[in-house]
Amino acid sequence: HQADIEGEDVHTGKLIRHKNLVIDIERYEVSKDGEVLDLTLREYELLKFLASQKGQIFSREVLLEKVWGYEYYGDVRTVDVTVRRLREKVEDESGKPDYILTKRGIGYYFAG
Repeated sequence: HQADIEGEDVHTGKLIRHKNLVIDIERYEVSKDGEVLDLTLREYELLKFLASQKGQIFSREVLLEKVWGYEYYGDVRTVDVTVRRLREKVEDESGKPDYILTKRGIGYYFAG
């Protein structure tokens, strides 16, 4: 089965896989090494958004608009806080991320 090949990224309509991370779109679930992670809905939505557009860099403002929605009037630092919490849950070492990367001065992107 192609999706099981080590290191291969697979993005079907229902699953997004990258290394040992699997995002199940239908179930609103994220698992790493087979263990389901306890993410908030916002963390899930942010991860899904970034992972579905691997390698594309998004500014905090764009992420606020796309993930939080037009109605959200919070500070762009909200994005930083959510990214930090998400990294603590999905990365092996949150200080050396493999999935959610920072482009200094620009924004965030999902490794691709």
